[in-house]
Amino acid sequence: MSDVILSVDNLAVSFRSDNGMVRAVRGVSFDLKRGETVAIVGESGSGKSVTIKSIMGILTKNAVIDSGTITYDGMDLLKLSEKEYHHIRGAKIGLIFQDPLSALNPLMKIGHQITEALRLNGPISKEEARQRAVELMDSVGIPDAQRRFDQYPFQFSGGMRQRVVIAIALARDPEILICDEPTTALDVTVQAKILDLIGEIKAKRNLSIIFITHDLGVVASIADRINVMYAGKIVETGTTEEIFFDPRHPYTQALLASMPDLETSEKLASIPGVPPNMIYPPKGDAFAARNPNALKIDFEREPPFFKISDTHYAATWTLHPYAPKIEMPGVLKERIERMRRNHA
Repeated sequence: MSDVILSVDNLAVSFRSDNGMVRAVRGVSFDLKRGETVAIVGESGSGKSVTIKSIMGILTKNAVIDSGTITYDGMDLLKLSEKEYHHIRGAKIGLIFQDPLSALNPLMKIGHQITEALRLNGPISKEEARQRAVELMDSVGIPDAQRRFDQYPFQFSGGMRQRVVIAIALARDPEILICDEPTTALDVTVQAKILDLIGEIKAKRNLSIIFITHDLGVVASIADRINVMYAGKIVETGTTEEIFFDPRHPYTQALLASMPDLETSEKLASIPGVPPNMIYPPKGDAFAARNPNALKIDFEREPPFFKISDTHYAATWTLHPYAPKIEMPGVLKERIERMRRNHA
């Protein structure tokens, strides 16, 4: 049996708009192994959510799959009909949405929303569905589940609503769980608890997880591998340690440097400029216009992936043997040294 449970190969997705085709995803490739957590990190508009919506088969009607395959269990998901996808979506691949308030029906009791998901697996008695739903609520840390089964979403806190959304995602016992920025709408304390919960659920159920976020700090403790995405492309990929301790792409370095750091009084770094207009994708390295150390070739030719190790690759001309040596920003160097000391 292959270790790879899901494989995305050369995925390209565009959207029709009044102003032209928006090239949202441009040749994305990555594998997800069994029992692994892979993070996809990048700013809003980088193509993260479009990638996972492609996997789930929930793209909007104005979307066009330009190229690529998404292979699960020997099937190319992009070739499935909506009826065939019914046996995959939720049952094999579950999804935790970003905002639990909009993911839940405000007019429907929490228990009913969970049992609705359970019934998609086939006939089940009302009593059995209730019992299973209460068990799911217990398993995701919702206290007094029997009583709260009959409550509405507004009676739950943000963190508890997210636990309900997780319970619904787990209702059909999926093998893969996709987490689409599941902690963005939560405060820092609740965020940590939800991340711990996802880690516990992964271990208990032997799940494979794709974790989408714009915040590298969120995935530091839960991801096995990280894909850094910019302007519809993966620009760096590696293990979590490689990305945090040896970032090579200027965009990855900028993301790490802009993370809040309580151990320094220095002004918070920011990334200059704005992401490119994807109706007119830039020539060369899409990050060049925002990179103060960009080389002339960055504006002319798109960089290939350069190998740093067997697990670490980055698409940047700075890794070319003939490229001038560019020093990592001092702020980031100091931060990496502190992380090394804390990690030791």
